[in-house]
Amino acid sequence: MDLGRNDAASLWEALARSLGGSFTARARGMVSPELTLLSARGEPFGHIRADKIGGTQVRAGDLSATIAPASDRGYRMTTGDADTLAAEPAGSATALRLRSGNSAYEANISPLRNSAVARSHDGEETVRVSGGFTNRRYVATFNPQAPGALPIAIFLLHHTFKLRREAYRTT
Repeated sequence: MDLGRNDAASLWEALARSLGGSFTARARGMVSPELTLLSARGEPFGHIRADKIGGTQVRAGDLSATIAPASDRGYRMTTGDADTLAAEPAGSATALRLRSGNSAYEANISPLRNSAVARSHDGEETVRVSGGFTNRRYVATFNPQAPGALPIAIFLLHHTFKLRREAYRTT
C-alpha cells in the first residue's frame, strides 16, 4: 500500500473520530497472540495479530499497519509506507518515549497492573490502556483530538498484552 504521511494520518484521524475516544479489545482463544478490537457498542472493527516474522499486523477498517522491532531496541509502526509511530526505551524496560507525527509522549507500562499510560509533553494524559487480571480483556481510552493518540493506544495495547503474555508464559 503506497500511502503518504498525510493519507495515513487522515485514516487514523477518521477512525479516532468514529471511535469517540475509546475502544475495547479481547483475546481470541486461550493462548492466542491475537486481539479483536471492538467499538464502545461492542462491534468488531479490527484486530491485532502477530505475524510469523516477529512483527504485528493491525487491521482496522480501511487501515492496515505494521508494528515491528526497530534496530535501536525500540519499535516502529508504519501505515502503508508512512511512519506512524516510533517507540524507544526511556530508561527502564517499562518506560517508553513515543513519537507520532510532530508530537512526543512519555509512556509507562505496568505489567503487574496490566496497564499503560501515555502523557503529552505538558503532562496531560492522552492514552490509558487497562487490562483484566487474566490478560483477556482490555479497555483503551484516548483523546480523539490529540494527533497520534489512537496509534499510541493501539501500540500500548499491543505492547502491554505482549509483555504480560511473555511474563506468564510457561516453558
